[in-house]
Amino acid sequence: MVEAVPSGDVTTEGRLPDGAFPLSAAQQGMWFAQQLDPDVPVNIAQCVELVGALDVPLLSESMITAGRELGSAFLRLVEVDGVPYQLVDPTLEASVRFVDLQHEPDPRAAAKEWMRQEYTAPLDVCRDRLTTSALLRIGPDRHYWYSRVHHVALDGMGSVTLVDRTAELYTAAVEGRAAGPSKAAELTDVARVDDDYRTSARYRADREYWSERVSTIGEPHSLVDRSAPARARSRTTGGQIPDALVDHLEAATDRHDSSTAFEVIAAFAAYLSRMTGREEVAVSLPVTARTTALLRRSGGMVSNVVPLRLHVRPDMTNTDLVAAVRLEVTAALRHQRYPHIDLRRDAAIDHQGFYGPLINVMLFHNEITLGSIVGRLELLSTGPITDLAVNVYHGVAGTSLNLDLEANPDLYSEDTLAAHHARFSRFLGAFLISDGPRRIGDLDILDEDERRSLLPATGRAGFAPVTVPDLLAGAVRSNPDGDALVAPGHGTSAAALSYRALDETSNRLARLLIDLQVGPEVAVALALPRSVESVSSVWAVAKAGAAFVPVDPGYPFERIAFMLEDCGAPIGITTAALREGLPDATQWIVLDDAEFVSAVASYPADAVTDADRTGVLSVDHPAYVIYTSGSTGRPKGVAVTHRGVVNLAADERDRLGVSSGSRVLHFAS
Repeated sequence: MVEAVPSGDVTTEGRLPDGAFPLSAAQQGMWFAQQLDPDVPVNIAQCVELVGALDVPLLSESMITAGRELGSAFLRLVEVDGVPYQLVDPTLEASVRFVDLQHEPDPRAAAKEWMRQEYTAPLDVCRDRLTTSALLRIGPDRHYWYSRVHHVALDGMGSVTLVDRTAELYTAAVEGRAAGPSKAAELTDVARVDDDYRTSARYRADREYWSERVSTIGEPHSLVDRSAPARARSRTTGGQIPDALVDHLEAATDRHDSSTAFEVIAAFAAYLSRMTGREEVAVSLPVTARTTALLRRSGGMVSNVVPLRLHVRPDMTNTDLVAAVRLEVTAALRHQRYPHIDLRRDAAIDHQGFYGPLINVMLFHNEITLGSIVGRLELLSTGPITDLAVNVYHGVAGTSLNLDLEANPDLYSEDTLAAHHARFSRFLGAFLISDGPRRIGDLDILDEDERRSLLPATGRAGFAPVTVPDLLAGAVRSNPDGDALVAPGHGTSAAALSYRALDETSNRLARLLIDLQVGPEVAVALALPRSVESVSSVWAVAKAGAAFVPVDPGYPFERIAFMLEDCGAPIGITTAALREGLPDATQWIVLDDAEFVSAVASYPADAVTDADRTGVLSVDHPAYVIYTSGSTGRPKGVAVTHRGVVNLAADERDRLGVSSGSRVLHFAS
C-alpha cells in the first residue's frame, strides 16, 4: 500500500461508482484545504526505528492486512459533477516499498531526508494513493518503518491504531498464534455516525456553544505581526525538558489537581499574553473527536481543531489561570465534535489557518512491539503548519518529556524560533516553580542580559529630564510671537495662533481644570477632532499636571465608554456637536458653550506653577494615556510619563532636524 499509482477513473459526470459514499464534514475540510493549495500536501507522517532481526516480508504482510481491516489504507476519492466522494477499493495495489540505504555515507540522515521528501511531495488526492508505507534499511538489522497518509483518509489517532494493529498481527505471527479479530468498524459505519450526529440535538447544542465562543474572535493570535501561506516543511527546534523542570511540572499538577496539558496550555497562554500585550488570547487545540467506542477503534478521518479563548490579566495567578484553562478545555471537549469547517462558516472566518498557535500535548503510549523488537513511534508531520505549534511528547520509552516549537519557516527564522523556545522554557519554569500562587504579571519575560541592557533607564546622555509644561514654557520663551499653530480659517485663508496666544489660552483652561481638582495622576479625556482646540486642550491638561487621554469621537460608544471607565477620567473636554454621543459618567467641559467661554475668560493668563496645582508635578507622573487599536479584544491603555515624552521630543529635534522654522503636520491622534 505504498506505490503512488493511478487509481483509475477519478472524475465522472453524473455516475456514482458502486460503493461510493459522501465525505464527512471533517474530510470535506481537508479536501477544501488541499484544493486551495494543491502544492502543500495535507499529510500525516510517522516512523518507527527498529533494531533487531526483522522479518521484512511478514511485516509487509501485516501492514497490508491491517490496512484492509481499517479500510483507510485502500480508500480512494472520486469526483462526480465536481463533488468529492470516497470508496474503499480492495483492487488497489497492495505493496510495501523496500529501500536499502545502508551504504549511504550517513544512512540515518539519508533515511530522514527520504522520508521528508516523500511526505512533503505534492499529490493528487483523486489519482495518487492516499496512504503509503516503506521499510528503509539503514544498517544490518536496523530499519525505519515509515508510513504516510493523507489527512482526508485518516487522522492521527487512526494512524496510531493502524500501526498498533500491524504490530499486533506481526507479533502474533512471530509467536505462532492467531491474532485477535479486528475491532475496527467499516468506514461506511464511521460515516453513518457522522451523519447521525449532524441531525442530532447534540449537533445543535454544539453549534450554539461555538457560535457564542467565536463570534468575536477576530484575526488569529500570533507571536508575529504578519501571516504567510502554510508550508509542508516546517522549522522545528526543541528537545528534552530538564528532569528538574519535569519534577516541578509533576508537583504543579498535584498542587493544582490538574494535568500536564492544563499546565502547558496555561503557561503558553500566559506567555502569548505577555509577549503580545493582549489580555485575551486564543490558542488552537487539536482533538480526536472520537467520543464513542466504535470511533476509537476504527479508521477514518474524524479529528478536529477547536479554539480556546482565555482571559489572562496581569493580576491573575498561575493557579487562577490553570483553573480557567481546565474549565475552558473541559467545555471544549464536551463540544469537540462540531466540525472546524462548520465553525469557520458560522463565524464567517475567512483567514487562513486556525485561531492561534496549536498546542499538541501528545502523551500517548509510543512504544511499538514487533515480536522481540521494541521501537518508538516518532511523529514526523501532523500536516502543514500555518503559524506555530507547541508540541509536548514522550521521549525514548516514555522516560523523558520533550518540548518542541514547530513553525512556518516564512514567519520564524531559526534564530527567532530558538529565542522563543529558550524564552518560553524559562517562562514555563517560572510558571511552574512556586511556593505559592504567583501573579502572571510578575513572571519574568526577559533574561538577565536583556534586563541589564534596559536598566537603569537614564534617558539621553547629558539631558536633564523636565516636565512637559517646562518644555512648553521654553518654547514660548524662545519664540513668543512666532506661529505655534496654523489652521484652516474661512474660505481659503488660514488662521495662525502665536506661541504667546496659545500659552495664555491654555493657562486659563488649566486654571479652570485645577479648580475642578484636576492634577497629577488624574486623567482628562479629550474627545476632540484635530484642531486648534485639541492642541490648546493638550497644553492645558499638561499645565494642570494631569494626563490627557485622546479619544477619537468616531469610535463606537461602547469603546469610548470602556476607555473612560478604564482610565478613570472624571473630566472630559469636547464640543457641543460631539457631546450627545459621549457617555454621561464623565463630566464634560464643552469648549464652545457660551457659559464656559465666559467662565474660562475670567481666569488669569499667567503661568501655572506647582503652587497653583493640586500637587507637585514630577517627571515620572503620567503625561498621557494612549489606547491600542482594539481591533481584536479589548483596547489596552499605556501610560507615558513626562520623562518619556521629553526624551522623545529631544530625540526628534536632533534626528529630524526640527527647528523654530519647521512646520509639522498634525496627522496623528
